[in-house]
Amino acid sequence: MNIPKINNVFTANAANSQDKSDQKKKVSVTAALGAVGGALASVGVIGKLTKGKLTFDVFEQGSLAKDMGAVIAVSTSSILGGLFGGLLEAKSDEDRKVKVKESLFDISTVVFPSTIATSMLAVANKMKIKSPLVQVAATVCGIGLGMPLAQKASGVIDKFIHKDDPDAKVKERKLRPQDYFVHVDDILALAIISKVPFARQLHADKILPLIYAWCGFESGSAVAKRNEKTKAS
Repeated sequence: MNIPKINNVFTANAANSQDKSDQKKKVSVTAALGAVGGALASVGVIGKLTKGKLTFDVFEQGSLAKDMGAVIAVSTSSILGGLFGGLLEAKSDEDRKVKVKESLFDISTVVFPSTIATSMLAVANKMKIKSPLVQVAATVCGIGLGMPLAQKASGVIDKFIHKDDPDAKVKERKLRPQDYFVHVDDILALAIISKVPFARQLHADKILPLIYAWCGFESGSAVAKRNEKTKAS
């Protein structure tokens, strides 16, 4: 009676070992170089245009529109840089599609929350509401409403990517509680835009480009699930 359980344990261990092996295959040097290059390039351009020098202090420019513009510019260039680097090493069309989908999803998780939070802050400023609770509420609403919108957008993008494949099973990415916690970049970006005090104390503006570079690296390193290919063949 215990043999099936033992077999399940061995099967699970084998699966975990295979998963770890697959994770190693996802590491892309060119994606890392592209992501870092994209982050540094955007930071350099923004710093040169706004302060006349290369500096990581590019997110607090004195206006909501400029702050949001800097966040979107740095995040997008980092993710697209990682995507470009990852595509250079892509082994199949499915890998390319996965990388593109992941990159566009990551970009949308910055754009939607930032736009919502900035809009709320703009309305509050127009009504001359200066309470710190507004800053916190804008950040919470930006994440809470922006992430589901990014999820919906990802589903639309996925359908577009697979529009020429009638047999493709397109599934909308499901949001889990941990999905909100792993997006530290969104929280820090919204805290910077909202001028939440802890963001200044943590010097979040200095580390945010590095976090976006990591997001770009992960996007460019994404690959298709090999077990799905095995089933299909």
